[in-house]
Amino acid sequence: MTTFTFAQLSDIHINHLQGDHHDVLGAQSAGWLTEVVTQLSRQTHLDLVLISGDLVDNALPSEFSQFGQIINRLTRPCHIIPGNHDRRDLNSVTGLSRYEFAQHFNPQIADRPNDGQAQAGYWSLAVHPQIQVIGLDSIRDADWSGVIDAPQMAWLEEELTHHNDKFVIVMVHHPLHKLAPIDSQAGWTNFVCNNGAEVLALLDRHPQVKLVLTGHHHCTKADLVGARLHLASPAIAIYPCAYRTIRLTHQPDNCWQVSWQTHPAATKAMVEHSRQMMFAAWEQARFDSGMIAEHADIAWGNDFDRDGEIVFN
Repeated sequence: MTTFTFAQLSDIHINHLQGDHHDVLGAQSAGWLTEVVTQLSRQTHLDLVLISGDLVDNALPSEFSQFGQIINRLTRPCHIIPGNHDRRDLNSVTGLSRYEFAQHFNPQIADRPNDGQAQAGYWSLAVHPQIQVIGLDSIRDADWSGVIDAPQMAWLEEELTHHNDKFVIVMVHHPLHKLAPIDSQAGWTNFVCNNGAEVLALLDRHPQVKLVLTGHHHCTKADLVGARLHLASPAIAIYPCAYRTIRLTHQPDNCWQVSWQTHPAATKAMVEHSRQMMFAAWEQARFDSGMIAEHADIAWGNDFDRDGEIVFN
């Protein structure tokens, strides 16, 4: 029987210069990440850590340096994909470009296009003889929405065809389907990958993809989409300030059991403070109190979202 355990962290938003703003507790996130890294390093059964983007808030070298100093203390392998905050704005010369981010964090950067406009942060790694993790690059320079461009889609098809005999995990910053009512609101559709339906159709053709991990939305969600489990990770620096551990168990009857748990990254008092910050920021954005409360519940997640288990035959 094979057992493989890993952690997913997302939306850390280290912000060395500006501190807390809107609903982001950037001034707290470095300390919280330090504590999470300490906790994970003590777990002798943990095999891997995956980070699904938004390591920092403004893509500044000082922020990435602070992130690196903390994450380098981790005693487990760690693999990272970019989020929309991990590259400088299109018309800015301050901060890392998308390609510079990939140079730092993509172990397969030599195989990616050296073009400032191309996506270059995607990779595919065998983390176990029976398990393949594919990290995608969904970020755009123009805004905070997401897309998987045509060259990356073709590469993904080839990777999935090549690894059709494994349990495949796909990690992407932007969710591929709607998670909350806000995703249909004008101006807020950027929470979902623009061509998510196309990516889902591709994954449908490859049933070995059993698990999709996402960030960006700051929601604690577990959804069955077709024959796959989609786990949207909560944020470290935004309510509900949490992360996940996930265990894969390959049973003797060739079934895969997937179980997950959600863990706080902050004290109860600070989680409540982050909730109050979220309410204040959303009220300023002119959402009514009922919708804000509904979204807070979605961000926190129900019992299945937070701690669940399923078996794939």
